[in-house]
Amino acid sequence: MIPLDSISLLPEASFSAGDEIITFNTQPKKLFFLKSGRVEVVRGGIRLALVKTPGSAFGEISLLMDAPTTASVVALEDCVFNVAEDPEAYLADHPEVNLHVSKILAIRLEAAAQYLVDVKEQLQGVSDHVGMVDGVLDAILHRDLKKKMAD
Repeated sequence: MIPLDSISLLPEASFSAGDEIITFNTQPKKLFFLKSGRVEVVRGGIRLALVKTPGSAFGEISLLMDAPTTASVVALEDCVFNVAEDPEAYLADHPEVNLHVSKILAIRLEAAAQYLVDVKEQLQGVSDHVGMVDGVLDAILHRDLKKKMAD
């Protein structure tokens, strides 16, 4: 269950259609929770996701990895977000929201892994492409994790 009660206590920020809520490769240091509206997650001009589910979180990867943002988030229509200005303290004080964010990340990771498995199955007859997909899967599941956990 989405902990909307805890999230709804956060300040609100409104954005108009076309506004960029999060810009790729920046460090906004805020955590956004969609209250209403629709956004797209974009990287390199490619839409990665269309999101309209209240309680969806944005900026959590950058926050948790202490790294620049991995994509842009753009409003497709007027949107309202609840915003944690000090997200680390907020998550520490609200373990139910921390668990919610963890579940979101797990769902996204599973979707990405399933997508790569599907691509790998489609490319089984083309050995050089399968090797590339194997490299991506290995990076996601092992090498990058080990490197980032050491940081």
